[in-house]
Amino acid sequence: MATTAPATSPLLRGFQEQLDAVRADAARLTDGLSVAQWAWRPKPGKWSAAQIVQHLNAIGRSYTDPLGALLAEARARGSADRGDWRPTLTGRLMVWSMEPPPRVKLPAPPGYRPAEDGPAPDREAELGRWRALHDEVERLVHAAAGLDLRRIRFVSPLSRLVRMNAGDALALLLAHERRHLWQMRRLREHPGFPAA
Repeated sequence: MATTAPATSPLLRGFQEQLDAVRADAARLTDGLSVAQWAWRPKPGKWSAAQIVQHLNAIGRSYTDPLGALLAEARARGSADRGDWRPTLTGRLMVWSMEPPPRVKLPAPPGYRPAEDGPAPDREAELGRWRALHDEVERLVHAAAGLDLRRIRFVSPLSRLVRMNAGDALALLLAHERRHLWQMRRLREHPGFPAA
């Protein structure tokens, strides 16, 4: 007897729509970048498109890997969605702090900062990793269908003191992408950005 896939909640449909918008924006901002444009920085201490994508890949994977395991455990326990998900106060504040334009300047945590020196990473390889990250976020959104995201506890990979629920973690991951897409748009609008 075939099992029916759980229905996708309005929350998860919203996450999918946000992800679709992130993918479209990422493609607009990176498709056709030359090697010079990929590596260009306005000044030392400011990031290039390459560094932004490196950072997004590092942070993104630090969220998707544990989230995948947590969702699988919750599925095995039968943690059914009760339809009452709400963001935690921590989650709400963190998402608010990430949304562009940035209201709070937050330095990238050690270990998630791109290298300041040396050549830019291979453009196609790094962008391929970014697209694969977006595919993984989509897989997690589907894997979350029918689960009680409010009860799945997620510890931030950046600080063990920061705890939130799985819905918060997905919302934060998408807000973080939007923050850095805004940064990349500003980079491309800079008067010194190479024409080709």
